Amino acid sequence: MIFGNSRKSMQQSITGILVFAALLCITPVRAQVPKASGHGLKQNTAHTGPTGSVHIPTHYSVESSVPSIVLCAPVAEQKLYKLLKGYSSSDEFGASAVHYRNGYFYIACDNMQKIAKIKSTLPVNSNQNSLLSTGTPGSGTSNYEGITYDDHGTPNWYVVAETEPNGSVYQPRIYQFDSAFNYQDRTWADYNFVYADRNKAFEGLAWVYRGGDNYLLGMVEGTGKIVVVKKTSVDWTYVTEMTLPGGVTFDDYSDLTLYGNKIAITSQVDAAIWIGTLSETSWSLSGGTVYMLPTGNESGVVGAGTLQIYGNIEGISFITDHQIVLVSDMAHADQPTYQQIKDQSVHIFNIPE
Repeated sequence: MIFGNSRKSMQQSITGILVFAALLCITPVRAQVPKASGHGLKQNTAHTGPTGSVHIPTHYSVESSVPSIVLCAPVAEQKLYKLLKGYSSSDEFGASAVHYRNGYFYIACDNMQKIAKIKSTLPVNSNQNSLLSTGTPGSGTSNYEGITYDDHGTPNWYVVAETEPNGSVYQPRIYQFDSAFNYQDRTWADYNFVYADRNKAFEGLAWVYRGGDNYLLGMVEGTGKIVVVKKTSVDWTYVTEMTLPGGVTFDDYSDLTLYGNKIAITSQVDAAIWIGTLSETSWSLSGGTVYMLPTGNESGVVGAGTLQIYGNIEGISFITDHQIVLVSDMAHADQPTYQQIKDQSVHIFNIPE
């Protein structure tokens, strides 16, 4: 059991190790945290920012049995408005999900019906980048929070609206498009939320083909549960739920993605990613490593300070087995300027082998 100043001192030591690793880009770093209660020691070490405000870079709970690695600086990153020709910093892109396919990032934004198609080399102000009109019913805010691709048989894109009212409950709604992003249909996911939880619902989506059937995995933002639904002629029917393996708990859960049986889950609040294994024979998760996004200074320079500069990570997709793309939503007005520097952006990171 850890008491008072001893616990604080140990937390500061761990944070110091992780920051040092980010500066030198040393991997892997394993935070050996003595087990306390629940899911382990809560890392709440505070840092004083440039204006004297207290900033907490990591909030997640992680047991000593779970490896923790600080990622190096991104391979590349860019603001969305700079990538799309004819747009400016006054244009808003609430990037909430991303899926990599054939050299392009397909990005869903919760504040628009269109899908951003961005070349993976991130060319600035380029005709290679575009906003795809989908023909979806309605206009304005979409509430899109997840995007995935079904490449079995006739290919389809699926995009999920976090929740929409369906009678007396709120349910996620799955929008289906063809391979060219022409709207086809929309169907309810058989999982209920009440009014109070409607904005903490499906925050990510991943397609799985198993046993001759199509399934979707939906990431629940507020609980960390991964809901499995199966496609039927009527809707996406509830099958079961999965939870992260014991040892890791995030403050929120903002997206998930698959690469074979490798699964990745992001946390916006904690600026962290968990990567583990999805069983090929059952709906269960195992193993895993927590990857922390690097810290930086008030100017957004990676490795130059201890501030959590990545504060709005909402989407993730694998590019390869050891490279990921992340997208950032709009920062809130009360977030610090150094987090606004990284918002509404595309980020590419390598995952150490």
